[in-house]
Amino acid sequence: MADTALSVFRNEKKYILPFRNALSIREKLDEILARDGHSETWGYMVRSLYFDSVNNIDCKTKLAGVEKRKKIRLRIYSGASEKCKLEMKAKDGDLQHKVSLWISREDAQELTKLNYGVLTKYFDESQDAILIYTTMVMGGYRPVVMVEYDRIAYTYPAYDTRITIDMNVRSSESNLDLFSEKPLYTILMKEEAVLEVKYNQKLVRFISDILRQYHLLQCSVSKYCMGRKVFCDFEF
Repeated sequence: MADTALSVFRNEKKYILPFRNALSIREKLDEILARDGHSETWGYMVRSLYFDSVNNIDCKTKLAGVEKRKKIRLRIYSGASEKCKLEMKAKDGDLQHKVSLWISREDAQELTKLNYGVLTKYFDESQDAILIYTTMVMGGYRPVVMVEYDRIAYTYPAYDTRITIDMNVRSSESNLDLFSEKPLYTILMKEEAVLEVKYNQKLVRFISDILRQYHLLQCSVSKYCMGRKVFCDFEF
């Protein structure tokens, strides 16, 4: 099935900014860019259940500042979702390669129980399914944290540009039920937001000009590692 799997190479830049600046940038972007089809007035919910290996290699490589690293997650946009996006995102500096695979709600639930075999049914549709399956089996990947936030997204056709503003970032290391109706969360960012810019080849001039107006400094923020506060406090 052509729409089941997707493999994308992109450039990605991330910024942390005060909430008031995020609202100001949102107003500017609303004037010149189109929101994606899911962004209403206050955006939409994004919920991700992250997996890591038995020795937490993905979290550790990120915290150690290793340039080449990866993460694996299940992602939904509503607790009532019947399909779920399974993603493996590999990064090398600003370059990212993301492979994604749409799987059923039932298969996602089985995957959280470490029943990796449910992925074999997708092998004929996507080589990426084989890659994700092999990585999870070899590393003994299991669910470790759930992260949720409210997102506003913009798109621009030149260089396939996409800008997202993520607010009210929250997480749970105890409730790992991806489809829970009312998860109990810890608020990670009360007065800040995360701005991400993704594009191919180069960033268009007027967007980089807007970013410069706010004197934003690029950073390597990871909502995944932010969410693993209990693990990080214990480990470090």
